[in-house]
Amino acid sequence: MQRKPIYVQVFTSWRQRRWEEQLLVFRRTIKVEAHPMPPSPNDTFPASYDSTTRVISLAVCGVLAAVVLATRSVLVGCLSALIPAAAYAYSPRAYAIRERSIVVKRLIGSVRIPLDAIRELRAATADDFRGCLRLWGNGGLFGYYGLFQTSKLGKCTWYVTNRSHAVVLITDTQTVVLSPDDVDGFLTAMHTAAPVARVQAGQPLLDSMRSYGSGSLAAKLAGVGIACVVLALLAFAMLYSPGPPSVTMTPESLTIHDRFYPATLSAAGVDMEHIRVVDFGVDGEWRPTARTNGFANAHYRSGWFRVASGKTVRMYQADSRRLVLLPPRGAGTAVLLETKEPAAFIEELRRKWTRSRAIARRDDKSVIAAGKVPAPRPTSRHP
Repeated sequence: MQRKPIYVQVFTSWRQRRWEEQLLVFRRTIKVEAHPMPPSPNDTFPASYDSTTRVISLAVCGVLAAVVLATRSVLVGCLSALIPAAAYAYSPRAYAIRERSIVVKRLIGSVRIPLDAIRELRAATADDFRGCLRLWGNGGLFGYYGLFQTSKLGKCTWYVTNRSHAVVLITDTQTVVLSPDDVDGFLTAMHTAAPVARVQAGQPLLDSMRSYGSGSLAAKLAGVGIACVVLALLAFAMLYSPGPPSVTMTPESLTIHDRFYPATLSAAGVDMEHIRVVDFGVDGEWRPTARTNGFANAHYRSGWFRVASGKTVRMYQADSRRLVLLPPRGAGTAVLLETKEPAAFIEELRRKWTRSRAIARRDDKSVIAAGKVPAPRPTSRHP
């Protein structure tokens, strides 16, 4: 048999090795396709609100809206909108497991909880929440988050929206309470990311409507009392309607009796010639536009207000749009006063004060005629 040339032997050997390499790659591909990698478990777990959170959030938003409508104040409206907006921004939206840590997702910014040195990870029980006290945080407005303390867990940090889905995570440095919707899936993913011995819960999960039912009777009564006081104050601020304030008229002064902002005007400090009735429908420059320092709801206003002309006046208004204008003599603050009969009030006021001034002028002439210099008459100041 004739021997093949050396270059033919080299080419044949190279082609055989090349074919074996391609066959090996093909076999590996077949093996990978036959045994694909298992899909990674879900690492993001949403958090939804329980029924108590929904009720509290709706009630608080309703009360704040009622306060805004009652006060008609821009500042109160801004503060009332800021409270639920901030509470919603800090509320947990979901929990993600990333690189041996839990990321609590919030609109205001995420919080990262390291999973190093985990001592305990389990579903919460009713015993975990006995004797619960809120030290610094939110107790129901779009969630329960902040620093709390319980008899069993001690001081702990909550990022909770649904107390019936609570999960307790205890490490060497802190105790954290979370509330993913899928508790079992969350615990499984957590044990995969950071293995820790499972702790079997001895009692069922916490009832979302009875989480704080185990507190002492004194704490319950204190909470009920505080809630009643707050509701009473809100009801008073919204429904207070005393009607036009009562006044005391003397030849020297006019006293306005108001619960919040009483005032006494001296006759010498009022420009009596320009006292008149102001109708907000006609005299638009006197219509109040903002409260600077006073009380106001849908039924009554008293204190200092800014009017459409830019001036600051002292106002006492109930339900009428026709008020008596008491302009100051010289520099001072005008007063808008509601009375039951504005025309009769102005007539009586002018009669008393005109007579008083006439008597004062006659007395001064008598003193001058006698050769005595009268002492200056004191005048009472008003804001």
